[in-house]
Amino acid sequence: MDLYLGLDTSCYTTSVCAVTADGRIVGDERIILSVSAGGRGLSQSNMVYQHTRNMPLLMERLAPRLAGHTIRAIAVTSQPRRREDSYMPAFLAGLGCARSLAAVLAVPLYTISHQENHLLAVLRSRNTIPDRPFYGLHLSGGTTDLVRAVPDADGLAITRVGGTSDISAGQFIDRVGVALGLPFPAGVHLETLARQCTEHVKGSHVFCRDGELSFSGPESQAQRSIAQGDVDPARCSAWTLATVWRGLEILLDQCGASAMQQLAAAGGVMSNGFLRQKLTAYCHRHDVELLLAEDGFSADNASGAAFWAAWQERKKSV
Repeated sequence: MDLYLGLDTSCYTTSVCAVTADGRIVGDERIILSVSAGGRGLSQSNMVYQHTRNMPLLMERLAPRLAGHTIRAIAVTSQPRRREDSYMPAFLAGLGCARSLAAVLAVPLYTISHQENHLLAVLRSRNTIPDRPFYGLHLSGGTTDLVRAVPDADGLAITRVGGTSDISAGQFIDRVGVALGLPFPAGVHLETLARQCTEHVKGSHVFCRDGELSFSGPESQAQRSIAQGDVDPARCSAWTLATVWRGLEILLDQCGASAMQQLAAAGGVMSNGFLRQKLTAYCHRHDVELLLAEDGFSADNASGAAFWAAWQERKKSV
């Protein structure tokens, strides 16, 4: 059977994935990068070191599922966004491995951005890439972007419509979570804690101007309360998620929900059940088709890249 390989080395996770020609997952392996207790991130040099150490382990785990099959193409994330000024050394670890594999196997190598990889991970579940522009909401540890995506020969040409002017929704969640004593990245732990809150919590207002949100004010508010010891952790967690949603709702209202037909919501923050529920209801009210990644594939993973490799090779045979 023909298989297609994807690699992604982001700020949070080392990922490899193999899919069939129709996008079905054959193997998916990931290792979350290690952050010291109380830490809120890693230096780029530490990311490169961990990715370099992790990639052989992931390939060894994936190898048994590749046995007896033929890898026809490889795709890898090479930068955060598809822009000339978008660069992070962390992606060199995956790119170097992918180039080596493609050279030895004598197969095509495709490069896409990490942001495209996230949106393609959503599209993979439908085994198709739209032939018309669509909107995307990319919510991850370092990114809160509302974008307009246009499929082209290189992947997805993405234009940013709105987002955050300071910290991302993911950074807001992580910083509050770490202040509460949760491990980094804190998203899944904060969501678990928020479920323990039995009262309805309304989030704080989020300032937005010209499609640019600011979560720094609510984050400072939370940090002051936590430092004073004046918080219930479960309620603070629920408040944090409710505040994120208030901001996202304002962003969508200001930046064209009325013009949207499709919205692909991607990124690790979109793994959050509360936010998925709120966004689903919002899109239903506004008659927008919401596209979500399959369970487990909103967070950093390489399935979008693998799907792009399969899609490119499929186009050659048409």
